[in-house]
Amino acid sequence: MSEMWVNMGPQHPMTHGLWNLRVKIDGEVIVDADPEMGFLHRGIEKICEYRRYNEVVTLMDRTCYVAGLSWEHVYLMAVEQALGVSVPARAEYIRVMSHELQRLASHIMWYAAFVQDIGLMTPFLYGMRDRDLILDLLQSYTGARMTYEYMRVGGVRNDVPVGFTDRCRKVMDWLEEKIHDYEALCDRSDIFLKRTVGLGILKAKECLDLGVTGPMLRAAGVPRDLRRDHPYSAYPELDFVIPTHDGADVYGRYRVRMEEMRQSIAIVRQTLEWLDHHPGRVLAEKVPRFVGTPTPPPGRESYILRRGYPKGRGFAAIEEPHGEALAYVINEGAEHPYRVKFRSPVMVNIAAAKDYLVGYRVSDIPPIMGSVDICVGESDR
Repeated sequence: MSEMWVNMGPQHPMTHGLWNLRVKIDGEVIVDADPEMGFLHRGIEKICEYRRYNEVVTLMDRTCYVAGLSWEHVYLMAVEQALGVSVPARAEYIRVMSHELQRLASHIMWYAAFVQDIGLMTPFLYGMRDRDLILDLLQSYTGARMTYEYMRVGGVRNDVPVGFTDRCRKVMDWLEEKIHDYEALCDRSDIFLKRTVGLGILKAKECLDLGVTGPMLRAAGVPRDLRRDHPYSAYPELDFVIPTHDGADVYGRYRVRMEEMRQSIAIVRQTLEWLDHHPGRVLAEKVPRFVGTPTPPPGRESYILRRGYPKGRGFAAIEEPHGEALAYVINEGAEHPYRVKFRSPVMVNIAAAKDYLVGYRVSDIPPIMGSVDICVGESDR
């Protein structure tokens, strides 16, 4: 029998994180695939039950280490719905700006690592150089480059500093020009085209059946994006388009992300223009101030209503860099949530691996799985 199972992980350069891809091969051809997750599971959803609402924000930055602000955003949207808190307009625009800067940083990080896996080193250097500019912007008002802990129930911790909008515009101008360089390095490379075009095909119907979202879905020609289809925060006031591609392959996912970066730049510019002309509060005036110990005593009595604040449930969905992220929060009136549940787009996209790997060769696995843009932290939680 010529067929055999091969483990690509949990320690393997292709995985870009702690997970294992078991592939069944017949010679060099993949005939079956079984992704194994759970190596990085930390019990974040359970830990949330023992932290005050704002303390949970710390865990959100550890959920996905390249999209921390996005996970802060979706969690707090659910919490604010559960607590009945309204967010000031200026805070909403700062959140959207932060979210799009995070999307840019995430996509550039993906580009740098993905193209290096294919065999091109120069794009990696370009990408890491330009991502650093975005991290400098985020650090200037959040105080951190990766674990931000910036958003709060009812808004954000602090306003952007004086002169930030002009500095941010300069970075956006620089990035818009450099995206052309990214494309030139790839589209003029025979190596890149041979290792992306026609590989890892996952058609629109398969994506929808499997729950695959984000750039993978849009690369199959489906113009679904929650920022437009189910608008939230300040997105209803902003103009942007949803990039799509009809290739449904690795190359199509690359093209979609390139265009998404341009759209993120356009969104950031609109938010900067709004912030320049609309001063105001960045945190809601009426935010519940819970008292008590952060670690609840054993038993149901830990969820007794302390300050007469109403109970509630909150649900939020956003378009994070990898796809559709969902958060569900139950508030029983205590200083900490009763239950928190998240939906990771990466988890779903990885689970569909068999459908876009079978029939290709072992050497095709790195570019195919790289096009998925895997972040194991949000998948395992």
